[in-house]
Amino acid sequence: MDGIIPGANVKVLARAINALAKIGDDLFIEAKKEMLTLTTLNLRKTICVRYHLLNSFFSSYEIDENELTQQSRDISCKIHMKTVLPLLKGGSSREKDFLKLEYENNSDVIIFKMKFKCDDILMKHTLRLMDTESLTVEIKPDAGCNNILASSSFFSQLLTMFSNTDDEITLEVSKEKVAARNYIVGAPVRSKSVRSQVNLNASEFSIFQISCETSINFALRPFRTAIQFAESFNLNIGINFDVGGKPLAVILKNPTFEVNFIIATLNPYSDLQSSMATTSIPTKVSNPKNDDPNITVEDQEALLNVNWSEDFDMSEPTSDKADERSKRSGFQEVVKNKNTEAKVAGKRCKDFSLPVDNLPMEVDHEDMDVLPPSPESPRAKKAKLVFGRCFEPTFSETYLGQVLAPNSDSE
Repeated sequence: MDGIIPGANVKVLARAINALAKIGDDLFIEAKKEMLTLTTLNLRKTICVRYHLLNSFFSSYEIDENELTQQSRDISCKIHMKTVLPLLKGGSSREKDFLKLEYENNSDVIIFKMKFKCDDILMKHTLRLMDTESLTVEIKPDAGCNNILASSSFFSQLLTMFSNTDDEITLEVSKEKVAARNYIVGAPVRSKSVRSQVNLNASEFSIFQISCETSINFALRPFRTAIQFAESFNLNIGINFDVGGKPLAVILKNPTFEVNFIIATLNPYSDLQSSMATTSIPTKVSNPKNDDPNITVEDQEALLNVNWSEDFDMSEPTSDKADERSKRSGFQEVVKNKNTEAKVAGKRCKDFSLPVDNLPMEVDHEDMDVLPPSPESPRAKKAKLVFGRCFEPTFSETYLGQVLAPNSDSE
């Protein structure tokens, strides 16, 4: 496979690689007769992004027919995103004249050759490939029954209504309007979050074809990535979907390339446990004993899952258990009988190795909870020595000596 990309389209390829790097770590390259496809998947395989570079995207595009087989009508390879990203990421002081891709089937490397306009230098990068692996995506991006289309600036203004920390968006679609929310009706409120809702009429879209009214929830990160790429080239954004639980496709089209963002979704009201969900949806937890609004949902769930019977014995303890607990806590039962007091005192001597004479024979409940005062700090002692007169109950003017002048104040 040999393909030459002109300098104007190298910028498109650079932004495409940057967008793909935001989604996945591996880049799948599939070369067919009619186009070159760049594909990536996220780690959970709930987001798939495909860039189709058509023949018109290249100034020269050739595939050797001998490398194609009847089982596979394309040439595919896999490369790590970190190896190709530095070649095209960011701007360059030198404008590229063209970029040439060279790859032979079953080869271990792929070659990038870049020619710059300012000089005659041809830079060659040989990148090592990963294990050969073909990728087949059976989902068709235009298979849904609902289809809406608007400009990239329109969707960009829509995202400004939501916070950058929002991870998901919910669309409630009817035949007359679309309600976009960053929350789910009935779900518990997250702490330090702002609930936002934007109502969009059907007349605000270029195409608004809704055959099935539904509610659909999906991740915002790939949607933001698609909008940023579309704004760079002033592309319209089409959204094709069916119902919640089936994939949603964000479609961008240009005469020389096509882009498809396929995102997993769920119906937040009827399919909370769908395996297609990109993030987990918290369930509503009600605790009638706790009305504190500051306690989060996670804390309430933790309180409900605590087994209180393991930590506390609600049954009445027997006398032996009471004695053992009183020994562990450092308290002894007070016995007012003098004969019994002597036995108790003897028992204390045995436990603590103290003579009987040093133990009080009578214990007052009121004094048991009183702690001895803390020792006086040396700092306080020094203050008393220096300012000793201030602590005396009486004061006499004679201590100051002879009065040399009376007070100037008449009063």
